[in-house]
Amino acid sequence: MKPEIEDMVTGPKTSCDCCGTCCRKGGPALHTEDYDLLTAGLLSFDDLITVRQGEYVHHPMHEAPQPADRELIKIRGKGADWCCHFLDSEKSLCMFYEHRPLACRLLKCWAPDEVIAIAGKNLLDRFSLIPENEPVAALIRKHEEDCSLRIMHSLTAQLHIPELRKEIIDLLTVQVNLDCRIRGYAVREYNLTLARELFYFGRPLFQLLIPFGLSYTAAPGGEILQCVNT
Repeated sequence: MKPEIEDMVTGPKTSCDCCGTCCRKGGPALHTEDYDLLTAGLLSFDDLITVRQGEYVHHPMHEAPQPADRELIKIRGKGADWCCHFLDSEKSLCMFYEHRPLACRLLKCWAPDEVIAIAGKNLLDRFSLIPENEPVAALIRKHEEDCSLRIMHSLTAQLHIPELRKEIIDLLTVQVNLDCRIRGYAVREYNLTLARELFYFGRPLFQLLIPFGLSYTAAPGGEILQCVNT
């Protein structure tokens, strides 16, 4: 049925029909109102992923990813997909529905004003969840300083300059390897799962550089990554 004919037959949408589209665009960002979900043990750090300031992320009201203007914590996706990991993809049903976060409770695709009103406000971040005296907190701060996405963006902005391209790629490779070394140390020191690593440090830089046309692979005989798409 053509969309315009379907609209004439069914009228404007006024309730959720469980199509799953919202959930497939990514898990929700967590707000301070969701803090109790963690303290009650309903959510764990392994259910979450950190989106660092400047990282591209799906917004429920936009088709294309948008850069985050501040750090936020989201329900993680499934594998390489944006889809919320609490979505039963076959049935298009939420497996966490009774305890769903604030943004999910307010989201109505036919009337988005409520969820738009809270977008970017009262968001949780890592340091509102991790006690400052935990040893990993200091390492996260070091990583945030040494592997800042501001550095990455300032370098990628110059990739289009032919005479600077090789130098910029070399500098980005240094950043990618530093990011990997800090993560590797944390995984060994604190016995982190991959899910916990992605909460503590966000997605690795080599993944964030893929949209810029740069791919990295492990160098022969070691863990050092090298650019393979220059």
